[in-house]
Amino acid sequence: MLSVPGTGGTEMRLAEVVPPLARAGATTHLLPLGSEPGTGPLLDVGQEHGGTITPIPLDLRFPVRFLRLLRDMRPTVIHVDCANFSGIPLALAALADVPVRVAHFHGDDNLPRSHRRRATRWIGRRLLRWSATDIIGVSPSSLDHGFPTWRQDPRCQVVLNGLDLGRLLRPGPDDLRALIGAGDGDLVFLTVGRASPEKRRWLIPPILGELRDRGISAHAVLVGAGDDADDGRVRRAAESAGVADKVHLIGVRTDIGSLLGQVDAVIHPSCLEGLPGSVLEPVAVGVGTVATDLPGVRLIAGELPGVAIVPANAPAHQWADAALDAVRFTAAGDRQTAADRFRDSVFALDAVIDTHLAMYRRRPHRGRRPLRAAR
Repeated sequence: MLSVPGTGGTEMRLAEVVPPLARAGATTHLLPLGSEPGTGPLLDVGQEHGGTITPIPLDLRFPVRFLRLLRDMRPTVIHVDCANFSGIPLALAALADVPVRVAHFHGDDNLPRSHRRRATRWIGRRLLRWSATDIIGVSPSSLDHGFPTWRQDPRCQVVLNGLDLGRLLRPGPDDLRALIGAGDGDLVFLTVGRASPEKRRWLIPPILGELRDRGISAHAVLVGAGDDADDGRVRRAAESAGVADKVHLIGVRTDIGSLLGQVDAVIHPSCLEGLPGSVLEPVAVGVGTVATDLPGVRLIAGELPGVAIVPANAPAHQWADAALDAVRFTAAGDRQTAADRFRDSVFALDAVIDTHLAMYRRRPHRGRRPLRAAR
């Protein structure tokens, strides 16, 4: 797998695929873009279940290094999750005669882009048309934005993300309410996502302010990799709304399932997603979630209950109304019933693994080499 290392939802979803692929006999070699392996769930699981982890600097010598690496490794599959940039390494993989070459789209990429980014995306798409044997997206909208002609291309298919429910049902080390100083009658909301503009985390403090004006005391816990500028914007919004003591930025956590078991609802104000894991995870364990009206959010809501959807430009009072609906959903359900329902849904991890293996094995490999996937 060729990817950009990190701690976001994309890396988490890919990390959940690696162990069952390994149990099915696949050896996964991770090729993170950059001079260092980086950090994150994908790198962690790669060390435990993968074959090798080989960083590749993204500089002028990238094509030469990448071709040499492919010829040394001789993988049967190259799986790249770098949006339209995937066209470049997949073209090189075609030159190296890698039989199965997969491009994987995770996001909708519906934001305005510079002329340079648009040109790069156009070139990437042209190379994908020539080089990819398979083009997959986590939702129809991710392919609509990443590869608009996908519906007429037999190489393309939607492969929904799956979740490791075992991870979400494990207990964690912390009492979240004690950690943030929440009272017995306070509501606690969780938001999971890295600190970046498209996640719109600064919308959360005004929602707490609206609830306070209704006589409802509420806290918001923000989980994810921080950024000084974005974190500062969240804190300024909290001060402006008069809820600075109610907004808690706690950084990256690996115990999301345990945190979900201790909150009243999830708020997900992001305006850019493909199939958001930060919406899929809470509804998988029965936690009500309020999220921006996006195609991937609507897809989840069409399959599983518990998602309250609001327009992207909704005011704070509308978010507050939806948040209270989400709280009521959480209170009315139970974790185990939701998990059983999720196991029977289209997001079950076993179905995702079966699709990956079928895709990887569909074409004959050179000789009789065992399945080796470079991602």
